[in-house]
Amino acid sequence: MATLNFIKGTVRGKIGQFVGSSWKGRSYIKTFTKPGNPRTADQVAVRSVFFNTSQIAKAIYEKVLKPYTFPKPKQITAYNRMIQINKAMFESKVWKPESLKIFEGPLANPGITTAVLADNKIKVSFSPTPGHEQDRAIAIVYDSSNGAVSIMQGPRVIGNLNVPLAGLSAETNNLHAYLVFVLEPKPNTNEAGMCSETAYAKVA
Repeated sequence: MATLNFIKGTVRGKIGQFVGSSWKGRSYIKTFTKPGNPRTADQVAVRSVFFNTSQIAKAIYEKVLKPYTFPKPKQITAYNRMIQINKAMFESKVWKPESLKIFEGPLANPGITTAVLADNKIKVSFSPTPGHEQDRAIAIVYDSSNGAVSIMQGPRVIGNLNVPLAGLSAETNNLHAYLVFVLEPKPNTNEAGMCSETAYAKVA
């Protein structure tokens, strides 16, 4: 429904073949043009990248991104920082689970040795070296069939994390494991926190 303001001389909304709008405080009327196809192949592809990336980012925001994104991003949230570092995948318009980045950083990440489903959990194994004893390991498993995410954290030195299956399907074809490491800054020092690159493995 269109809205007319006779005092201000403005028109908002569609009237017949015309649309009332404004730009920089100035009102104008233009001919209504039916929008083009909003579901082009490129748009659908980008939406797929955004859907999967944002599903993971939202799920891990409070427990992973917010406390452990180092250095702390300025003027943007840790969520937006994760979207930002995945720019290359958005530009490629192809969702590649193996290319997803949780963090970027200099901390050592030896990669995932195995990610195996058994007894209602996914055991994500890795080498405890190289790295610092104080490093924290974070394993994240994403189910691409339903968007569910499960997280487990622990010290690097233990060499494996058991991620609960809660919310995830038991179909390993849809399960993707990610591993990152973080080193929190020491209290009352000028040391900065650090995080690692992201390691990936298909759950077997």
